[in-house]
Amino acid sequence: MMKQTIRFTVAAVLMCNVAFAQSVDEGKKFFYYEKYNSAKETLEKAVAAKPDDVEAVYWLGQTLIEQDDIAGAKAVYQKALQAKGSDPLLLVAMGHVELLENKGNDARQRFETAISLTKGKDIGIFNAIGRANADAPAGDAKYGIEKLTAATQVKKFKEPSVYINMGDAYRKLADGGGAVTAYNEALVLDPKYAEAKYKIGKVYVTQGNDQSSIFLKNFNEAVELDPAYGPAYYELYKYWYSRDVNKARDFFAKYKSNTDFTASVEAEEISLVYASGDFNGAVAKADEKIKAEGDKADPKLYRVKAYAYDKLGDSVNALQNMELFFSKAKTEEILPDNYVKMAEISAKFPDKIAQAEDYFNKVIEMDTLTASRIQYATAASNMYKKIKDYNHSSEWLTKILEYKPNYGKIDLYYAGWENFAAEKYTTADSIATLYKTKYPDDLQGYYLAFRTKWNADTAGVTSGQPSIEPVEDATKFIALAEVDKAKYKQPLLLAYGFMAGYSANTLKEYDPAILYLEKIIELDPSNADAKNNLDILKQAKNRPAPKSGTTNKSGGAAKPGNK
Repeated sequence: MMKQTIRFTVAAVLMCNVAFAQSVDEGKKFFYYEKYNSAKETLEKAVAAKPDDVEAVYWLGQTLIEQDDIAGAKAVYQKALQAKGSDPLLLVAMGHVELLENKGNDARQRFETAISLTKGKDIGIFNAIGRANADAPAGDAKYGIEKLTAATQVKKFKEPSVYINMGDAYRKLADGGGAVTAYNEALVLDPKYAEAKYKIGKVYVTQGNDQSSIFLKNFNEAVELDPAYGPAYYELYKYWYSRDVNKARDFFAKYKSNTDFTASVEAEEISLVYASGDFNGAVAKADEKIKAEGDKADPKLYRVKAYAYDKLGDSVNALQNMELFFSKAKTEEILPDNYVKMAEISAKFPDKIAQAEDYFNKVIEMDTLTASRIQYATAASNMYKKIKDYNHSSEWLTKILEYKPNYGKIDLYYAGWENFAAEKYTTADSIATLYKTKYPDDLQGYYLAFRTKWNADTAGVTSGQPSIEPVEDATKFIALAEVDKAKYKQPLLLAYGFMAGYSANTLKEYDPAILYLEKIIELDPSNADAKNNLDILKQAKNRPAPKSGTTNKSGGAAKPGNK
C-alpha cells in the first residue's frame, strides 16, 4: 500500500512539474508575440507557484522591462538573488537592469562573472548578455555581438533567438546589412520564425518609403509564416493608415485579435475614426475615453484630438491637445510626423514661430535618414511659404542641398529662386553657380545668375558701375533661350531689356541697344516703352556730330545725345 502511495505522489509531482514548465513556456510565448500583459500575468503565477525557478523569474523581469517597469524588474531580480545567491542567469538579469540605470561597469562585472561560472559554455547566458546590451541604451552592442557569436560556437547550438538578438545589436550600431544577415541566420535555424521576417522588414522601414516593396513583403511573409504574429500586422496597419483606410482597418482588426487589448490599442482604434474622415466623431470618442480614465488615459488620445481639430480648422484646440500629447507621451510614442504636425500648428500663432522651427530641428536630429530629412525640410519650407516667410523658407530649401549629396536640377532651381525671393542674393548666386557648373547646357542656371546679379546691383548690394557678370549670364541665357522664343518669351523680354539698357547707358553703344529693342518689339509688338526708346536711340544715332572746336554750355566737348 505504501509503495502505491509513493507511486501516486511521484506521478503527481511529475504532472505538477510538467504543468509548471508549460506555464513558463506559455509566458515566454506571450512575450514573443509582444503580449506583455498576458506574459506578465502568466509568469507572475509561475513565480508565485515556484519562486526558485530562475527561468520564470528571468522572463518575468524581462516582461516588466518591456513594460517600462524597471523598478519592478529590479525588485523581482533582487528578491531572487537573495534566495538563490549568485545564479548566472540572475546575475545577467541584474546586469540588464544596471545597464538601464547607466551602471555600465557594474553590469559588465556581472556578465563576466556569469560567463566564468558557466565556463563559457552556456548558450542561454551568452544570449541573455547579448539581449541586455542590444536592448539598453547604455549597452555595448559590440560586446553583445561578441558574446552572441560565442554562443553560436557552443556545441549543439540551434537557438534562433541568438541571431535575433545579434541582429538587434547590429541595428543599434546602424549596421543594417549586418542585422539582415543575422536575422536570415535565424530563419536558417527555424524557417517558420516569423520574428526574423518582421525584423528584416523593420530594418528596411528605417531606409524610407522607397523600400516599401521590400518591407511590406517581409511583413506579409511574417504573418504567412505565423498568422498569430501580431507585431507584423501592426506595421502593415501603420503603413496603410495614411494611404488606404480600408486596408488599414483590415490589418488593425487582425492585429487586435492577436494582441492584448490595452488602452493603447483602444486609442489606435479611435484613431481609425479620424483616418476615415469622421473628425468630430474622433474627438467625441477620444473625449469619452479621457473622461472615463482621467490621468490614466492613453496619451495618443490627445494626439487624435489634435489632428482632428487641425482638420476642423480649430488651431487653438489643436495646439492645446498636441501640447498635452507631448507632455504625457513616452519618447517612443512620439513619431517624426508628430513633430512636423506640431510645427505646422505652432506656425499659425505669431508667438510660436520660433517653437515651430525648434520642432523641425528636433525631427531632423532624431531621423538621420537622408530621404526623411529632405521630406521634413520640404515640409518646413512649405509651412513658411504659407505665412510668406521667404527667409526661413529659403533656409530650409538650401538645407536640402546639404542633406542630399546628389542634388539635381529641381533642388537647385527651387532653392535658388526661394533665396532670390528672400533677397538673399549672395546665396542665390552661389546656387546659380552650382547649377551652371553641374548643368552647363541648361539655361535655368544662367537666368537665375543673371536675375540675381542684376537685382543685387539694383538694390545696391554691389558698388560702382553695374558689374560685367550679369552681362555674361544674360548673353548666355539669351543664346540658349532663343531656340524657343515663344516658350521663354517673358524671361527673354527681361534679358533683352537689360542688355538694351546696359548697351545704351553704360557702354554708350547704340547699335546693340537698338538690336535688343527690336528683339523686344518682335516678341511684344505692343510694347510702347521699347518703341519709344528705339525712336530716341535712332534719333541720337542719326544726329550729326558737332563741328570741331565747338563747346557746349558747360565748356566740355559736345556729346551725341546732349540737348
